[in-house]
Amino acid sequence: MVSRNKKLLITLGGIAFCFVAFFALDMVFPFPEHKLHPDTATVVYDRDHKPLRIFLPADEARRMHTNISKVSPVLIRSLLASEDGWYRYHPGINPISVVRAALSNLLAGRVVSGASTIPMQIARMATPEPRTFSAKLKESFRAVQLKLHHSNEELLEIYLNMLPYGGNIEGVAAASHFYFGHDPSTLSLAESALLTTLPRGPAFYDPLRHPQQAKLGRNHVMDQLEERGVFPTAEVARNKEVPLPTAILPVPLKASHFSRMVIERNGLPPEIMTTLNYKLQQTAEARLKEYVSRLRNADIDNAACVIIHIPTREIRALVGSADFFEKGYGGAINLAETKRSPGSTLKPFLYALAMDKGLMVPATFLYDIPVDFSGYSPENYDRTWSGQVEMREALARSLNVPAVKTLARTGVSDFVTLLRKGGLTTLDKKPMEYGLPLVLGGCEVKLTELTNLYASLADNGRYRPFKITPSADNISSQLFSPEVSWITLQMLSKVSRPEMNDTWMLTSDMPETAWKTGTSFGHRDAWAIGISGDYAVGVWVGNPDGRPRKGISGASHAGPLLFDLLRITSPGGKLPPKPDGPGITEIQVCAHSHQLPGPFCTERITIQTLSGKTQLKPCEYCKQIFIDPKSGFRLSGECLDRKKLKKMIIRTLPPQLARWRAENNMEVPLIPPLAPDCDLIPAGNAPKIVSPASSTPYLLRKDTPLKYQQIGLKADAEADSGTLYWFLDGRLVKKGEFNQNLFTEVEAGKHKISVTDSLGRTDSIIFEVLGGK
Repeated sequence: MVSRNKKLLITLGGIAFCFVAFFALDMVFPFPEHKLHPDTATVVYDRDHKPLRIFLPADEARRMHTNISKVSPVLIRSLLASEDGWYRYHPGINPISVVRAALSNLLAGRVVSGASTIPMQIARMATPEPRTFSAKLKESFRAVQLKLHHSNEELLEIYLNMLPYGGNIEGVAAASHFYFGHDPSTLSLAESALLTTLPRGPAFYDPLRHPQQAKLGRNHVMDQLEERGVFPTAEVARNKEVPLPTAILPVPLKASHFSRMVIERNGLPPEIMTTLNYKLQQTAEARLKEYVSRLRNADIDNAACVIIHIPTREIRALVGSADFFEKGYGGAINLAETKRSPGSTLKPFLYALAMDKGLMVPATFLYDIPVDFSGYSPENYDRTWSGQVEMREALARSLNVPAVKTLARTGVSDFVTLLRKGGLTTLDKKPMEYGLPLVLGGCEVKLTELTNLYASLADNGRYRPFKITPSADNISSQLFSPEVSWITLQMLSKVSRPEMNDTWMLTSDMPETAWKTGTSFGHRDAWAIGISGDYAVGVWVGNPDGRPRKGISGASHAGPLLFDLLRITSPGGKLPPKPDGPGITEIQVCAHSHQLPGPFCTERITIQTLSGKTQLKPCEYCKQIFIDPKSGFRLSGECLDRKKLKKMIIRTLPPQLARWRAENNMEVPLIPPLAPDCDLIPAGNAPKIVSPASSTPYLLRKDTPLKYQQIGLKADAEADSGTLYWFLDGRLVKKGEFNQNLFTEVEAGKHKISVTDSLGRTDSIIFEVLGGK
């Protein structure tokens, strides 16, 4: 009895010792976990889960990670039945298999069976060593470690991602893709049997070099599965007829600019799902490449485009150049993400801002006449002037001076704030550094961000960041009211340019479109952005190296590609409907001034305004005057008590418009002169000095006589101003009509200049002259 108890204690002590020894060794020699998770490739997928690009790890292995939940159950059943039927029950090593393998090896006099379990195979793949007895012991120890520290599902997933499939292909995901062209979730029995066979001898069972051996091995696995009742005979027989793969698919290189952009923004995780519609991407790439081939005949090297789905703000297509792999012409540059001058493409947002501020409406008169902002004198693209135009015409024709004047009214700071709020991340300077040229393209933007800003107009004025990967991100901010957004799109739908043949836009398959073009400073960049249906499409055309091309324009060089893409993207597309509610109101205004009608406005028109926002002034330019019927002189003040008076309604012009028309020999309404005996100064606006300017010092050259450096004298004056008298430091120097070109010599120093009209109304400023002598 004592002896039996002693043996029991020794046995239990031995078992305890083994356990203690194992755990001690486990602590001293932990499993190198990092070897279970080698760097994998990053696979970029389109929205339909089709691979676009596979970015290989540093060792160039085609190693694609997959979760076990995404692997076909057929493959898992095949692997478990063939490799380790007791996988879910043993502690890492299978004692029964070890005994069976030992007997087989002894009888054969050599190693014919290894009894390797799945954990043992993982250990061998993680830390490969020559196949010796001591290596087998270490492998067994490591297998028990793996079982101790990982669940069965975790180990099985590790195993599936480590299996070798020949060459640099590792893991079932990579094997499934490169051998069969699909992910492992849909593997058939024949495919699963081949992927079970290949790791046993990747070179021996290579289906490309040794198809007969590969087929025998594959069919043998299926026979085993049939014998063990894993799969029925009919299914096995059918799958034996499936042909083997005849080629390994190349690493996909689709949507290269977009895929690189995805990596730059998301790093290198195993998988990245994106928003790209590859069918649309292919079409856009083909159209852009063919279009660029024609542009190069005109010394224009490249183009880029982006297509954004407005309801989701997902980028559905992005082409960064005509050919990513082209060595010349900046092929590898993602021109859709490159900072370039936007030309006039920012104008719609300025006018939208002005409308939301209540400063103007589409029918507001603006003035396209020469102007000088402290030395900055913008000009139109065609170097012509149009005089008085409605705001909607100024936008449709992309006139520069009205836009610059509007920016001066709204304020550069507010405009920069708006653009930044709308996602233009490239505006990183202070507003004063941009100044008034900002609205004409005096900054840099990206095509992706600019196109998304236009998408906001079709989304009730709401900005949301564009997406390249699916997300539930609902971050948004209101840029414009829905009413202003709709009005802006309506104005952009009427865009027409004289240098463009409009007939091609009026074809039956042309979707309803709101669009805008832009041409940058120095003739370097041409833009066209359009909205139709659910899509915003942006196009950039130019030379990646910044080389100018005289005559380049957004309308003629970017516009045709824009409309080609719109036909593809949004056939039959429509613009958003007018917002519900009373936000847009129709009112009557003076037909002459487009201001609120006064008592002498005899003609009226109906215009759209924004309820509670639009601020209109009473008409200033339709007036009633009194005339002496005998002399024809105008009467005022105390002269109005005369018995015989003739009433007359006259229509005048804003002073700056009247002066420009007079300088260009155009008709200007004249007011009869005031009767000499009516000496009271009548009401009205005094002349306003335009030149010289008080804010800009004038510089005299030392080597040039003063008579060749005279300063111009100009003033905006009312139609009844008559002769203007100019006084320099209290001394009369010039007199003449408001439309005459007058000049005077001025020496260095600070000076006061005054102007007085025939009615005694006066304006004066202080200005400074530097240099001289």
